[in-house]
Amino acid sequence: MAIKFRKFQPTDYVMAIRNGKIVKRGSGLTLFYNDFYTNILVAPTMAFDGAFAFDDLVTADYQTVCVQGAVTYIIDDYEKAVKMADFGYDRYYRDKQTVAMNLFCTRINNVIKAIVISETGNREVRAIIKQADDMADFLTDALKKDETIATLGVKILAVNILGITAKPETRKALEAAAREEILKEQDDAIYKRRNAAIEQERIIKENELNTEIKVAEKEKDIKEKEQEIKRKLLETELEMEMERQEREQEIKGKVLASELELEKREKEERVKMQQTELEEKIKLEERNKEFVNLEVENAKKRAEEQAFAAAQMVKAYENANVALIEACAMANMDPKTLMAKAFVELGENAGKIGTLNMTPDILQTIAGLNA
Repeated sequence: MAIKFRKFQPTDYVMAIRNGKIVKRGSGLTLFYNDFYTNILVAPTMAFDGAFAFDDLVTADYQTVCVQGAVTYIIDDYEKAVKMADFGYDRYYRDKQTVAMNLFCTRINNVIKAIVISETGNREVRAIIKQADDMADFLTDALKKDETIATLGVKILAVNILGITAKPETRKALEAAAREEILKEQDDAIYKRRNAAIEQERIIKENELNTEIKVAEKEKDIKEKEQEIKRKLLETELEMEMERQEREQEIKGKVLASELELEKREKEERVKMQQTELEEKIKLEERNKEFVNLEVENAKKRAEEQAFAAAQMVKAYENANVALIEACAMANMDPKTLMAKAFVELGENAGKIGTLNMTPDILQTIAGLNA
């Protein structure tokens, strides 16, 4: 048995076929296969570009043109594609892929040529030269709907028209006609410019006149509006003055009412305060009366107590010896008091004293006591 191993590139779409059935498929596969029983088909997954150039196309006005362009396509249905070309895997499979894709490009170009011939035959040379983009869009839509392209298993990604050119003689004729048309357009432009200048002058004069009229009307409107504004301002000022006077009168009335109310409240407060003071004075007088009565009662009680104490003392001294009491009192007197008392008694008994002798020592002692 010839068991082989193969690792394919990510850009390779691989189909392994055994006994006429596809047993494995996918991009960039890694395979172990038996070379005796398994066939390998490898198709490219990347897009290809093909060029085309058709130089024998006849337009509706019997002029020959050349159409050049490019088409970009990719294999969309690999089962259909491998039936239309040889994608068998061997050591030359890359060359086979190139040949197969060139074959697809030739078949696609044939379809494109048929469509371009049909489309060119329906248009004049001037139109076909100017409508390259429209031709490319038309070709793209037509190829997507074409059954032949679907049978090949490919998908058209884009069709670009690179150029549509006519024969040299036709180009010269078209250039001459275009040149004459341009010169005619130039003359027409000069005439139009002159007419436009005249018309523009007329329009300018009309605009100036209309502008003057509008300016006069505008000034009139402005004056009327100014007068209206002044009148409204005067009316507004009068209304404001009247409102101000009314507000002043109202404020004065409110102030006067507030002053009267305040004066009334002050009088009421003063009356209340006077009443309160009178009540306080009455209460104070009542308290003073109570206090005086209390003091009288207290003084009366103190006098009664003092009288009782004096009576008790008198009772105590009624049976006492007067000479003894005086002796006790004199025992605690100081010498000055005793000396004064002695002279008082001498004075009281002066009529009984015949002669009184005072020695210097006695006088000195008396003087020392007085000092």
